[in-house]
Amino acid sequence: MKENFYGVYEEVWHQWNDFQNTMTISKQIVRSEILKSWERSKIAGVDPYQEQGQEIIEGAALKEVREKQEELIQAARPIMEKLLSLSGDYGFLAVLVGEDGYILETLGNHQETIDLARRTNFIPGACWREDKVGTNGIGTAMVIGQALDVTGAEHFSRGLHSWTCTGSPIFSPEGKPIGVIDLSGPWYRENKLALATIVSSAIAIENNLKQSKAFKETLPYRQLSEYFLENNSDPLLVMDNTGRLIKVNYASEKVLGWKKEDLIGRRADEIFDNSQEILFLIKARQSIKNKEILVQSRKGILRCSADVSPISGYYNENVAALIALKMHEGSQFYISSPPALKGFEVILGNHPCLRESIRLAQIAANSDAPVLILGETGTGKDLFARAIHEASGRKGPFVAINGGALPRELIGSELFGYVGGAFTGARPEGKPGKFEQAQGGTLFLDEIGDMPMDIQVYLLRVLEEKKVVRIGGHKEIPLDVRIIAATNSDLTKLVREKKFREDLYYRLRVLTIHLCPLRERKSDIPLLFQHFVNKFSQKLGKNITNIDPSIWPLLSNYDWPGNIRELRNVAEWAVNIAEGSTISVNHLPPYLSGSQTIRENSCTFSSTSLIELEKQEISRLLEHYGGNITKVAEALGIARNTLYRKLYKYGLKTRYGVPKSNVTKRDISYKEAD
Repeated sequence: MKENFYGVYEEVWHQWNDFQNTMTISKQIVRSEILKSWERSKIAGVDPYQEQGQEIIEGAALKEVREKQEELIQAARPIMEKLLSLSGDYGFLAVLVGEDGYILETLGNHQETIDLARRTNFIPGACWREDKVGTNGIGTAMVIGQALDVTGAEHFSRGLHSWTCTGSPIFSPEGKPIGVIDLSGPWYRENKLALATIVSSAIAIENNLKQSKAFKETLPYRQLSEYFLENNSDPLLVMDNTGRLIKVNYASEKVLGWKKEDLIGRRADEIFDNSQEILFLIKARQSIKNKEILVQSRKGILRCSADVSPISGYYNENVAALIALKMHEGSQFYISSPPALKGFEVILGNHPCLRESIRLAQIAANSDAPVLILGETGTGKDLFARAIHEASGRKGPFVAINGGALPRELIGSELFGYVGGAFTGARPEGKPGKFEQAQGGTLFLDEIGDMPMDIQVYLLRVLEEKKVVRIGGHKEIPLDVRIIAATNSDLTKLVREKKFREDLYYRLRVLTIHLCPLRERKSDIPLLFQHFVNKFSQKLGKNITNIDPSIWPLLSNYDWPGNIRELRNVAEWAVNIAEGSTISVNHLPPYLSGSQTIRENSCTFSSTSLIELEKQEISRLLEHYGGNITKVAEALGIARNTLYRKLYKYGLKTRYGVPKSNVTKRDISYKEAD
């Protein structure tokens, strides 16, 4: 074997001599990529008889080059140390080269190899590009854009024949070549396993760079953490560019009445009346001062003022906005005090497909088995997940994570957490993941279909073993966490296409709940639309009491691709546009109010069906609140005397019987005494 080894490279040396003399080779034992590199080196005018690298930068020039690529050095250093620990006994050097071909760092402790490196100027600051020193494992790998090993006389310059070099390009998160990681040693120590090792090392460095980029993009959030922890008298919240709250401070908890874990992850439009305007400010990079704003707190709707300041990421892109609520004396007051609905109380509708979904969800609430919620975007998957959690009686928090919203590099650390120093940019103290944060409660995995395959493997293991190990750690942490997953994707199709693990799919779908789209339960549209109109009327301080019946055909004949979320937005639009007490067709968005939305075979909602729907809803609330008139009126968003008139009109009984037609305010107050 040894004779074979030396014989092959002796033949290569003879072919090298032939090439230098005639520009041809007599035997086809030289690899095509090496021969092509020899030809490029010859054309570039490289001296084949040079004994060492010719171009070297030192001092301030080298310092400037290193500072320019400090991020690459930091990402590569731990990988180089590990690489050296695996190959140092063989007399190899681990070498990092920058994008311009200059050696940035070398690591090695084998004296023979170190002396050889000095003789050939294989040292920091030396330029090892192919057009400077000819064919070599570093410069040629840069040219061809892939890993390559070069041994002995395969090098174009005679002074490098004493080396074996294996290099692999390193690419930035954007796909740009930014350097080379290399393993070099005496030529007779060549090891074919070095190629696989060096490719793995390049991938590890690239992953470190991706982690670093992801953490820098979230740097503004981390910088704000200390600010939030200060004893600040004003409520402070951060909304990201998807419209969700990602940070709140203690003052926000006190004013809004919700715990931090209940606020983080919620859509901002559930809290603020003008979250769309805030989103616009994020995109436009505009600030606003003393903006009048309505805030939905646990106690009711609060009117105050706010300062909104966009936050830019590491690459100067728009990532979030800081919202500082100003609670000045006299400038705040509660507009209304709606009842705090929880669990399945917040899910409105009477269509059989919805009631079936609620029935299955109530069954799921009494179990700890995983739940998979399937439905289109906007059908209320997160609403069902929260309802199941709140009805389950679990004492821990409800923690949500959106698999489609996070950068791929952050999903693992967000889910499973990490130990200190696990990767470049990691907190020294480490960080718990969502699994640990949800201990004793529920973890909602939204958009599970977007989870990367490598994360799916780890996720399956955690679900089966009910233990989690932080990234970079070894300690197993026992878990008591209920899993609810949701997606708008066709998971069976993803499984067939090998884009989603079949074993994870069956692990998650123990209890499956399908949410029907709004177009399949259009009979619920009047109830939902009326509910949203009442809600936004209260938030905006308007007195909208009527809805023009001509609206219903338009709403019925639209397909609602955005489902309930889109209907909610339409109601918000209408309430904002309306100036009087009635919502009419003219107050709908243009794409709904135009004649093209009306079909010839439209089914309309008659006044009779609307009366019946209202009667059914009042009956349901009377039963739910045990006949408590105050709570029913608050849930409907109407005055108590108005409710009494409707009870008389429909002949509905309270705990005191059917109200008389001449009920007075004094009578109402008396009858409501509990």
